[in-house]
Amino acid sequence: MSKRILLTSLLVTLFVLIFFTVASIEIYHGQTVDEAENTLTAFMNVYESTDKDIRELSDTLDGARITLLDSNGAILDDTGGGEKGEVLTDDEILDAMKNGTGIAERYSADSAETEVFMCKSTEDGYVRISVLIPSPSTMFVRALPMLTVFIIIDIILCLLFTWLATSFILRPVKELAQASIGNDKKVSVRYKELQPVADVINQKNDYVRESQNSKDEFISNITHEMNTPLTSIRGFAELISSGNMDKAKTVKAGKTILRQSERLSAMITQILHYSAIDDDRLTPYEVNVSTLVREQLNSYVPLLKDKSLTLEEHIEDGVTVSSRRERIVEILDNLVSNAIKYNKQNGKIIVTLDARKLAVEDTGIGIAHDELPHIFSRFYTVDKSHGENVGFGLGLSIVRKICELSGWTLDVDSTPGEGTKFTIGFRK
Repeated sequence: MSKRILLTSLLVTLFVLIFFTVASIEIYHGQTVDEAENTLTAFMNVYESTDKDIRELSDTLDGARITLLDSNGAILDDTGGGEKGEVLTDDEILDAMKNGTGIAERYSADSAETEVFMCKSTEDGYVRISVLIPSPSTMFVRALPMLTVFIIIDIILCLLFTWLATSFILRPVKELAQASIGNDKKVSVRYKELQPVADVINQKNDYVRESQNSKDEFISNITHEMNTPLTSIRGFAELISSGNMDKAKTVKAGKTILRQSERLSAMITQILHYSAIDDDRLTPYEVNVSTLVREQLNSYVPLLKDKSLTLEEHIEDGVTVSSRRERIVEILDNLVSNAIKYNKQNGKIIVTLDARKLAVEDTGIGIAHDELPHIFSRFYTVDKSHGENVGFGLGLSIVRKICELSGWTLDVDSTPGEGTKFTIGFRK
């Protein structure tokens, strides 16, 4: 940061300094030309009022060059060493032939300066007087020593400004950064300009803490969930390998091992599936949700009969959304499975679908109000008993993730002891 501040301040100030120098030279050069023209006018008046030889007059006029020309512009005499008889066609001479007087300036390669000319008609022809003034390049060269001093001063001032900026102006930012590292408390600032940054840091820290807590809880739950079936599998496997079990008990033990293996497999599959959702970049397409929901609900008939549950369908025909078939199936499977799992015996499940929403409602045990803010968090489970029928806390997280990626809303309304309703609002 300090290098960037130093470089930026140097570039800006050097540009301003050089631009100011060049502009000042141009302005001063223009003023010098105007002064030279006034001087030439005075010299011309002196020439007209004297009978002195032009060489003697040139010495009187501070060495001004005087050139006498005939009516055709040919040189009659020249204190500057011009060849007699040479016809001149310079701008000031042509202007004098037209208007009686002409003024022009030209760069002189011999002296490396600017020469200002004034030519005026006389009874015998024309007279031209010129003086030398510094050219812009000469002025710039003369200004270089002072410009170098200013550049050195500028570098010193930029170094001082950089030190002040990094030591005082940026110190609160450094303090804020240090306070945000490894700090579980809310970050506070003394300057209101830094409050938005502090708010972002606090939000990030809250998110990290929440994620860490969810991760710790997930690891605890998964460890227990995995240990339970693994212990069961190992115990029954040891009994079978001992050869001391009769056939009936062996068959029962084998079924237990199979059931616990399937639970482990389902657990691992769901974890991998959740991780894969974030990396899903497949293009969505129009899905007929009405047809798909009817097809999927038919597959739950055996589970509904096990708990004597009634299924009500309020499905509008021709409802389509931009998504993918497997995503809709994922949402419906998680919501309906939960409605069956946490429903009461002889309870009811209501599935509603129209162009605006998909809703799954049950008459089950409901969710406590203090649990509602957390049910969509990863690895969060409402039931902490660790029984075999408890999920892994990823189902509703998957539903929320799909809704977020699709731009849909997801709401829940629950009353303990009466039931729960999940509503997905489609984006239109």
